[in-house]
Amino acid sequence: MPDSAGEQPDHGPAMVMLWDEARRQLVRQEAALDTLRTQAVAVLSVASIVAGLFGSQVTRTNQPGSVDLAVGAALALFATTAVVAIVILWPRTWAFSHDLGDIFSKVERQVPVDADDLSYTWAKHFESWRATNATKLKFLTCCFSLSCALSGLQVLAWGLAIIQPRLFP
Repeated sequence: MPDSAGEQPDHGPAMVMLWDEARRQLVRQEAALDTLRTQAVAVLSVASIVAGLFGSQVTRTNQPGSVDLAVGAALALFATTAVVAIVILWPRTWAFSHDLGDIFSKVERQVPVDADDLSYTWAKHFESWRATNATKLKFLTCCFSLSCALSGLQVLAWGLAIIQPRLFP
């Protein structure tokens, strides 16, 4: 980025700071995605355990062959939780790193690579990728909130299915 006199201004410290912050934001975003996926697996595991434990209780307390609304709702909520978890875990294209092949090629051919230009260009890419990834990450975060709510409702539905025969014999 030459100035009006054609000389390269020294943006060294500013470029390093800009690049570091842009990279840090992208790294945090990638960590948030990994955490979200781990939490989605945990919620799905809990939902499965709840369905197994409460489902076995329902078969002991209800008359054989009776299927009521609470059991159907609990099973539907479990299935929906599983679908939402799959949406979160489904592979997507994310932008978290550069393809270094072009830079390696220039270095190997001994073509000069300006560090300020490289820092600036990469920082711009990092910011662009962060913004693009943010939309997807926000959607997945909403899906995670939904899966948590569905799991809670599933527990309530299973509880109702278990106590319903006692309340209305």
